[in-house]
Amino acid sequence: MHPTLLISLVFFAVSLSAAESPEAVAAAERRRESIPLGGDFNPNPAASAFVVVGHGGRILVSKDDAKTWTQAFSGAPGADHGIWATRTMTYGDGLFVVAVGWGAPTSWLASDDGMNWRHLTSGATVLPDAKGNPRIMPGTWGLAAGKGTIVGTGYMTMAATSDGGKFFAGFGMWGAFKDDPRGKFQTHHLDPVYCGDASGRFLALGDNRGDAGPKFGHLFASDDLGKTWKWLEPKGLEGSTGRGSLVVKNSLLLMTDQEAANAWTSIDAGETWDGPFPTGTKRATLSVVGGEFWLCGKPSRVSANGKSWSDLPDAVPNGQVIASDQDTLISIHPQRFNILRSTDRGANWDEVYSYQPDQIKGGAQGLRDGAFGRVAP
Repeated sequence: MHPTLLISLVFFAVSLSAAESPEAVAAAERRRESIPLGGDFNPNPAASAFVVVGHGGRILVSKDDAKTWTQAFSGAPGADHGIWATRTMTYGDGLFVVAVGWGAPTSWLASDDGMNWRHLTSGATVLPDAKGNPRIMPGTWGLAAGKGTIVGTGYMTMAATSDGGKFFAGFGMWGAFKDDPRGKFQTHHLDPVYCGDASGRFLALGDNRGDAGPKFGHLFASDDLGKTWKWLEPKGLEGSTGRGSLVVKNSLLLMTDQEAANAWTSIDAGETWDGPFPTGTKRATLSVVGGEFWLCGKPSRVSANGKSWSDLPDAVPNGQVIASDQDTLISIHPQRFNILRSTDRGANWDEVYSYQPDQIKGGAQGLRDGAFGRVAP
């Protein structure tokens, strides 16, 4: 059996094991198929917008500096695995993109105004293992945007579009590195970042499910806007344990270990790293806020260079923090059903939106990811 088919079957089994009846799966499929195709978006980055997403394809939008919120889209009730499992989104060049589906067929939805959502794809490209359905993307754990390109990574396969969904390039790592002297590897949960225009590189960090490679996981790099990928041999990460988080700020990369207790930095797009640098916290969520790295936990810590860390206000909540270009902050968390807002660098927070999931199907049903950008009014 081909490895990709085997993984697809495993994903399908996981989806069904999450208490999804055949009828619910069929209804979720129909919902995805009912959404129009895209590829003809008209980006007009004139109005600022926050967008946050949660399981079930819940998409919440604010276009008034996070003061009020609208649920612009909803798919179908879902949890950590299934057609409407939702945990990642990105923004680039006037377009928000959300991936829905994990452990089940995955689709990418997009909007050029934050309010109206369609499939990103035009339907002109049918990727391998999509069974002839152009709406299906590879399983997507993370999305990143840069240089007019949207890249998605998940489990041994990547996809990318550089023309707003008209056409897609796909790359499979099955056998791609068979001649590498490090031997066979297994990876999962690939999460990408764009390293900045200076390098034009996309990096993807995945966990290590095999015996080969650094213990922290695996780093992959694309220098041609997601068309092809190479398996890096980074220097300086030998002391890292566990797959952590990876973010970028003005071409400065920062990676934490799984506990967020230590950080490493890179200024050459992931080839070499300095560290470890103790952060002074544990089990914190990593965000880029303006010109700083924030680790939001107990305590919450901040750094401009990833090496020296200091305390943030005690009021900063655990979770992801997203900043506007006017320094308004919002905070979300997978286990919270609300959005918090701050206009004083995190010293004080107000709840500006809350909701109750229609159905609790397992997994953290709160908000999983978010972004700020500029879209059509």
